[in-house]
Amino acid sequence: MSNWAVPGAQCVCIKDEFGHVEFMGYIVPVRVPMMGEILTVSAVIADERGVFLSFEEIPVRQCDGPLSAEARYAVECFRPLTKRKTDISIFKRMLTPAPKDVVPA
Repeated sequence: MSNWAVPGAQCVCIKDEFGHVEFMGYIVPVRVPMMGEILTVSAVIADERGVFLSFEEIPVRQCDGPLSAEARYAVECFRPLTKRKTDISIFKRMLTPAPKDVVPA
């Protein structure tokens, strides 16, 4: 099991090819993660098929007309969100005036 996949962890969708069920013009799941979308893990389910995630931003139970399903998503389709440390040194260098060298014409 992925050690980053715990409730409350944030992740990014890196593969958005999820299956669906269609019946008489109705489709479930109605809402799936989108490529690059940042999501918060609400639950992790492991079974013989693999490890699956549900998210705070996407309802687990999804309905469209007479169709209803509980949608969870394979952990392989996500990566943990890595937050960068705030570093303003690059901006400080940009504000430092460049030396005024005279260039002969």
